[in-house]
Amino acid sequence: MNASFDIISFDTIIKRFALAATLILTGFCSMLASALPSDKEQALRIVADKQEIDLKQGVVVYSGDAKFVQGSLEITANKITVRRDKDQSVESVIAEGSPAKYQQQPEAGKPIIHATANKLNYNVKNEYLVMDDNVSIEQNGAVTKSGHADYDIKSQNAKFSIGRVETVIPAKTEKKD
Repeated sequence: MNASFDIISFDTIIKRFALAATLILTGFCSMLASALPSDKEQALRIVADKQEIDLKQGVVVYSGDAKFVQGSLEITANKITVRRDKDQSVESVIAEGSPAKYQQQPEAGKPIIHATANKLNYNVKNEYLVMDDNVSIEQNGAVTKSGHADYDIKSQNAKFSIGRVETVIPAKTEKKD
C-alpha cells in the first residue's frame, strides 16, 4: 500500500513540477520578449553620493559613484551632469571618470554594447554619444579602442579617431558535429 501511495505521490509531484516549470518558462519567455521596450519610455533613476542642482540653468550634477539608469541604458562615472531642456526633459548626460562607463542593449536579442572613456557626452534627444580619452567599445567580444569616438546609437554607426585605432575581432570557432 505504501508503494502505490509513493508512486501516486511521485507521479503527482512530477505532474505538478512539469506544470509549474511550464508556467514559469512561459512567463519568463514572455518577459524576455517584452524586456526591451524603448528605453526612453522607462523610468529614469540616478543615484550618487552627492547632488547639486541649478534650477535656473536646468543642470543637476551628481558626484561620487554616480549611476544613471533608464531601461537597458546605464551610465556610471565619478561625476554625471544632467542637462534638462525648457520642458524638463533630459537633454544630455555628461559622464566623467577614470573611466566613465556606458552600456545599452541596442535591440532585443542583440548583445549589449559596453563603452568606456574618461569623458562621455550622451545627447539623449539625438541618441548620439561622443567619447573622449581612452575610448573602448565592446560588443559581442569585438573591441575597438581609440582616443575619440562618435557613436550614433540610432543607426549604430561609429567613427573612431585621434591616435591609433585598434580593433580586435575574436576568431570564430567551428562547431563540430
